[in-house]
Amino acid sequence: MYLQQSIVLGRATKDAEVLESKGGKKYAKFSVAVNEYLGKDKEEKTTFYDALVFNKTSENADLIKKGDLVLLEGRPDVDPYISKEGEAKASLIIYAEKWRVLK
Repeated sequence: MYLQQSIVLGRATKDAEVLESKGGKKYAKFSVAVNEYLGKDKEEKTTFYDALVFNKTSENADLIKKGDLVLLEGRPDVDPYISKEGEAKASLIIYAEKWRVLK
């Protein structure tokens, strides 16, 4: 068996949306930004992650508001797509099994 697990700590870029699938299952989606400061000049680099939370874990996700510091634990994935300009791009996704707003 293989296992991928990531822990991400970042700021929510917008309020979480709690939605319902066609099958009636609840899920939530939101995104977080993680800032890193690199090198001698402390150059800032920001990485964005889309977060998806399913089932019971999504119940209180509407508590996540823009700017909140959010800790995510889950399975990472990449979602490739073609932009409107025809460029190949990718989104980083965390399928969160656990999450917490840190105050």
